[in-house]
Amino acid sequence: IVDTTGEAVGGVVMMLKGKNASQVIDGVKEKITLIQKSLPEGLEIEPYLDRTDLVDRALGTVTKNLIEGGLIVIFILVLLLGNFRAGLIVASVIPLSMLFAISLMNLFGVSGNLMSLGAIDFGLIVDGAVIIVESVVHRITQSTTHHVGIKKLSNKQMDFEVLSSAKRMMNSATFGQIIILIVYLPILALVGIEGKMFRPMAQTVSFAIFGALILSLTYVPVASALFLSKKTIQKINISDKIMNGINKTFTPLLNISFKHKISVVIISFTLLCISLFMFNSLGGEFIPQLEEGDLAAGVATLQGGSLSNTIETVEKANKILMTKFPEVKHAICKIGTGEIPTDPTPMETGDYIIVMKDKS
Repeated sequence: IVDTTGEAVGGVVMMLKGKNASQVIDGVKEKITLIQKSLPEGLEIEPYLDRTDLVDRALGTVTKNLIEGGLIVIFILVLLLGNFRAGLIVASVIPLSMLFAISLMNLFGVSGNLMSLGAIDFGLIVDGAVIIVESVVHRITQSTTHHVGIKKLSNKQMDFEVLSSAKRMMNSATFGQIIILIVYLPILALVGIEGKMFRPMAQTVSFAIFGALILSLTYVPVASALFLSKKTIQKINISDKIMNGINKTFTPLLNISFKHKISVVIISFTLLCISLFMFNSLGGEFIPQLEEGDLAAGVATLQGGSLSNTIETVEKANKILMTKFPEVKHAICKIGTGEIPTDPTPMETGDYIIVMKDKS
């Protein structure tokens, strides 16, 4: 029973296990267009529940969050590094790492979804690049000890300083990224339902971090040598003021901590115990609830009632839904199903799919 127009013939498209939802939906739409051409005049196929909206909305949310997160990371990098060019070099690692990750996702058949794309952390991606670039900037500003009386380095001197900095910090950048990759190895070993859900997340993050590691050891030093300022004297900027303010607060706090070592250890252990207790008291669920925007409901008449009675009841319910609730776009009810042992549904019951209008 469709809306207030009466009875209709309905169908459901079942997706094979492991297939991509977006590709299946696109294929179904193409077939519907072809089938529609062969139907008699006045007979139309009208999809009433299209998962494309849900998929696009979910991926749109992830994309929006990734863009906003990337812009925030870029702003913080430029602000705290105190060097606009250095901040842009580090920030450029983000889209390049994402391109690397997406390429490997396509190669290994990992689809883009909430789990795979939502787990990407830009802070982890730029970690190695920050280490290299910060070391290069520090080396350039301290190069007066190596090049006395020189206010601006030549290309050869700049290459030497960048190479020296990259060599010195290469181990730190590499070990930091490898340690993060090792954390995801147990997730890659998951099988069954857990593996189906969490392996794409671990794969995507690993691809992005691996790409960032390669870029940190190759692209970042080259870009630093080409685009960073060769001036050895840097003016005091807002970044220096921020870091000086942090140091003024951190140094006394560190001194107090050293004077009360036992107290610091006891407080830390106490906080650990409290956090473990709070963790055990947390509720749990398999997956978080997701608001799809549509509703599923059921309708039932008296047991043993006739099909005509059920149809009449559903038509009344549809009329109420379509006239009393302006938020409802479509109300489709399927009456009865084949009596199979796992889901027997007699003719006096019906399953509703209530398609809601866009909130915007």
